[in-house]
This record gives sequence, structure tokens and C-alpha cells, in this order.
Amino acid sequence: MPSPAARLVDVNHALDEGQWSAFQKRLLALAALAFAVDGLANQVLGLALPALIGAWHTPREAFAPVAALGLVGVAVGTALGGVLGDRFGRRAGLIGSVLLFGLTTAATASVNGLAPLMWLRLLAGLGIGGAIPNGAALIAEFTPLRQRSLAIALGMVFIPVGGVLAGAIGTLALASLGWRELFLICGVLPLGLVVVFLLVLPESPRYLVRFSQRRRDLIALLERCGHRIEPGSEFHEGERGKRHTPLKLLFARDIVGETFLLWIAFFFCLLASYTMFSWVPTMLLGQGFDLAMTSSGMTMFNIGGMLGGVIGGWLIGQMGSRVSVPGLAAGSVMGALALGLLPLTPHHVPFSFGALIIEGIFIGGLHNGLYTLAAFIYPSFARATGVGAAAGVGRIGAVLSSYTGVITLKLAGASGYFIVIAGACGIAFLATALMRQRIPRRAPHALALPERAASLSAGRD
Repeated sequence: MPSPAARLVDVNHALDEGQWSAFQKRLLALAALAFAVDGLANQVLGLALPALIGAWHTPREAFAPVAALGLVGVAVGTALGGVLGDRFGRRAGLIGSVLLFGLTTAATASVNGLAPLMWLRLLAGLGIGGAIPNGAALIAEFTPLRQRSLAIALGMVFIPVGGVLAGAIGTLALASLGWRELFLICGVLPLGLVVVFLLVLPESPRYLVRFSQRRRDLIALLERCGHRIEPGSEFHEGERGKRHTPLKLLFARDIVGETFLLWIAFFFCLLASYTMFSWVPTMLLGQGFDLAMTSSGMTMFNIGGMLGGVIGGWLIGQMGSRVSVPGLAAGSVMGALALGLLPLTPHHVPFSFGALIIEGIFIGGLHNGLYTLAAFIYPSFARATGVGAAAGVGRIGAVLSSYTGVITLKLAGASGYFIVIAGACGIAFLATALMRQRIPRRAPHALALPERAASLSAGRD
């Protein structure tokens, strides 16, 4: 037991209200690198697919189960990775996830048929999904409350950056080497990052505070974050509601409504996002664009997504989430309706590409805003579980996008395709507008994030 004279340090409050040190910013950079190789591994199959079709003399339709099973792996990995991260630590969860998708992506270079390719993509999906909640939790738990929304946005935006990097590597590797070398390169890069992480990636102080035997590590980390720790200090998390397990907390009486609204928003946001991502090139091809222009159209949407992630994070930091997150959802509805109602032809390239960039900004901003909300709603002991569960439900929407895009394009053409996207974004708007918990404007110092969230589930315990 601590002596009466011992100084009691609330680790959550210290980190939420402290400075954003250079050490904490370097942690953000490390997590961003994890997200970049995550996006790289996620995109590699799509890049290699034309070469695989030609090399194996296999029709395109035969690869649909491979792509779908990979997305299922991402959905399961996102939820499972969050639970494991809360149980064994964010550092272990992130390193294990990157190691898994690095090894399986590199191993794909040796496959010679659809069956081994399918199972390796399933395993890779588990790692790709698991990296997301643990990386987001690390960023949230090392960043002061005032800068948290921007930090999460800056980290998450590196997922599409990884996709752009995958495109550049794919262009060079497929032209001069081959599809096997492409998978090998995209697997070795994450494995190299694992080595770096083993040497320099720290564990979250909010996780270390649970273990008295890690006291020395906790003190060293807090001092690197700019906090002076007096001799004899005792530490606690400053959270209530810990009668619940992390998974049970998601369904506690006063927070279960927020959990389901968040899941609905994630599901329909990713349904819209992946319907765009998977089928925009096909849609543009049907509108008369040539193959080069269809790829450029997809690049425009990805560029918009990168811009939107940063813009959305800045807006949440300045305005809070009450207006900014539903506003981004509303903007994505209007952008999709504009794309569906106005002409998209090779004669209107500047307008078409500009509209795709704008829609990418709104959907990308909404996507990152939902991750920021998820990190806000749940206390630190359940944060990775909460983020992972919400993102995992969202990935189910991503799996369904494989069918919504092709069906709507076949039955209703480009106009119907964008109306479906607008409808999905509209449901995400309603879900975010109904949420009771809001990230406060300019993140005032009145109440630390985790304490507020935990109190909802524990107020009547």
C-alpha cells in the first residue's frame, strides 16, 4: 500500500493534459509507418491480379473468393486484434500484426494456385486488421487530448499513402521483375519495420500502469514524455468502471447505445468507401473512359481521402465532433448525389476528377473521424477492443461492397451506383448525429477523455 505521504499520479490525466513532446511525436511517426505498410500489404493483391490472371490462365471471376476471404480476414483481425491488444499490450499487438501480414505477404511469392493464395490472404487479412486498433490506441494514448484528433488523422492517413506506395512499387516491379517479386518486396518491408519496432517501439504508459512490476519502465516513459516524477510516487489510471472486462464494457448499460451507433456508422461508411474503391474504375470504364483514365480516377479519389483525413482531424480539433463528423457525412451524401446526377464522361474530365477528389475528402474525413470518436468513447483499458470491434463491423460493410457495386452498376448504371453510396453515407450521418458523446471543441481541460467515458458505464454501479 502507498504511504499517506506518497504523491498519487493520475497517468491518464498527466498524459491528456501534458505537453506533446518530440518523443511522443516520434511515436506517432512509428505508428504511421505501421499504417503505411498495412496499406501496402492490403493493396498488393489488386496490383498483382492482372499478372496472376495471365500467368495462371485463370478467369478474373475465380479470384473473387480470394479477395472476399481476405476482407473477411481483415474484419476478424480488426476485432480480434483489439481484444488481444487490450490483453497483452498495444506494442505486442501491433508488432504481432505487422509480423503476420509481412510473413504471409512474402510467402505469397511462392504460391502456384488459388487455394494457397486464398489461405495466405486470409492470414494476411488477420494481421492487416489487427494492426489498425493497436496502432490507433497507441497514438491516442501517447497524445495529449488537445492534439489527439489531429494525431489520429495524421496516422490513419498513411493507410492510403501505403496504397499509393504499393502502386509505385507495383509499376516498377511488374514491369521489370514480376508478380512474385512484387509480393516479396511488399512482405519484406513490413518485416524490416518489425525489427525497428522491436528495438524502439515503447508500450503505452496507460497499459504499463496496470503492472506494478513495470513501474521502472512507466517512470522512464513518463519522463520521456516531459513529466517530472517525484521519488516515491504512486500511479493509477484515474478510471472507473473497471468491474467490466473490456468486451463487456462495450455493452454496459450507459454506453451500449453509443457502441451500436458507432458500429452502424462504421458499417455504412466502409460500405460506401469500399464500393467507391472497388468499383470506380469499372464505373468509369462503362462511362467511356480508357484504362489509363480509370486508374487516374481512382488515384484522384485516394488523394481526396488523404486530404480528407487530415482536414477531418483538424476540424474535430477546432470544432469538436458535434458538427464536424455529421458534417463530413452530410458532405459525402451531397458529393455522391452530385456524381450521380451530373455528367461523368471523357468530355468532362476536370469536373469528373474534381468531383471524385471532393467525395474522397468527405468520405476520408468521415472515416478518420469515426476512428477518433471510437478512441474518445472508450476508456484506455478497453480502447483497443472498442476501436477494433467498431472497425471490424465496418469491415463487414467492406465485404458486402463486393456485391453492392457490381449489382447496382448492372441494374441502375452510374446514377444508381452513386445513389446507393449516398444512401449509405446518409445512414452514417444519422448515426453520428444521434450519438450523445461528443469530442469537445478545442478539447478543454475540464475532464480527461477516459474518465468521462468510463463514468458513463460505471455511474450506477
